[in-house]
Amino acid sequence: MKIVSLQLLTDENISPQVVAFLRQKGIDVVDVKEKGWCGNEDKYLMGIARKEKRFILTHDVDFGTLAINEGIPCYGIIYMRLKNIKVSNIITILEKLLAIDKDVEVGSLIVVEDARVRVRNSMQ
Repeated sequence: MKIVSLQLLTDENISPQVVAFLRQKGIDVVDVKEKGWCGNEDKYLMGIARKEKRFILTHDVDFGTLAINEGIPCYGIIYMRLKNIKVSNIITILEKLLAIDKDVEVGSLIVVEDARVRVRNSMQ
């Protein structure tokens, strides 16, 4: 599936402005803050995302650690590993990410850095 067609679960560390931007782009987004799930364990959120077939969008490396090192099942993760986490920069980077015509698999870890995107197609 293409990155632009992914359904997302945005972690509590993702700005509401970023959530609004993604929705304006037609992305199906469930936001942790809007659902009142702030403070829940990452494993809990991974379970919800897996059940609802959503990639988790986060700035938190712990999701990848849980999926890769501990084998916790996850539908997919987009880890925003950015030096500049100002909303305007995040939106600029996401615009570039959404424009990438790349297929990703269920269970992928997408690491988005300032100058590149890496895709690990299977975390298990």
